[in-house]
Amino acid sequence: MDLKFLGYQWRIHWLPLLLFICVFSLLMRLGFWQLERAKEKQLFLLKQQQHLLEKPVPIEQFLNDFSQSRYRPVLLQGRYDIKQQLLVDNQIYAGQLGAFVLTPFILDDNKGVVLVNRGWVAMDKARKKLPNIDLMTETQKISLTGIINEFPSVGLVLQGADEPSDSWPIVVQIVNIEKLRERFKYTFLPFQVQLKDDQANGYIRDWTINTQMPPEKHQAYAFQWFALATTLFFLILWISCKTHKHD
Repeated sequence: MDLKFLGYQWRIHWLPLLLFICVFSLLMRLGFWQLERAKEKQLFLLKQQQHLLEKPVPIEQFLNDFSQSRYRPVLLQGRYDIKQQLLVDNQIYAGQLGAFVLTPFILDDNKGVVLVNRGWVAMDKARKKLPNIDLMTETQKISLTGIINEFPSVGLVLQGADEPSDSWPIVVQIVNIEKLRERFKYTFLPFQVQLKDDQANGYIRDWTINTQMPPEKHQAYAFQWFALATTLFFLILWISCKTHKHD
């Protein structure tokens, strides 16, 4: 089919036209989807910032409902079990390789056991010598404050990354509370509590809110999809008319 407009003859073939419409629609849909994801991430980060400004509440409020607990400041009462501790390996801080120190905290009145992330320590690159995390010797009942969060993660998950090492402290790359239960003999709560930086018995604590993909990256991807759609549109327009101008 031929169309005439502004002195140009536009030659249209139905099959390429349908293919163009499908691809163009897909690119535009991907762009708008990325914009929606960016909006969701912005709302998520705003919500978490609001949580951090709240006053600490007893952790017992979240023992039966974890859906809205992330980044909530909480108050814990109980005691540490310093004889059984956990190192979550392959954690980068300031360009240096290290691990997070997670220590079981037994809540009062048998309300459960939570892993308290006491911060980051440097690790020997050869892993021949583990860091000294036995600086805390007191095990009496204490109160502490922290922030509920998901367990630490790594970018590349290797097979066996959640398998606990044989010696103490246990070393893993991924926290699997089901596998840890066999070694610790505890049923852990399904989250960690990051020890606040004003609390005693901790290491380097530079807790930041983060997501696997921030809003800015979603917006950048959206721009790329829209740019591809625009390029495709003008490319098809140019191909259709460049050799069919009337004299």
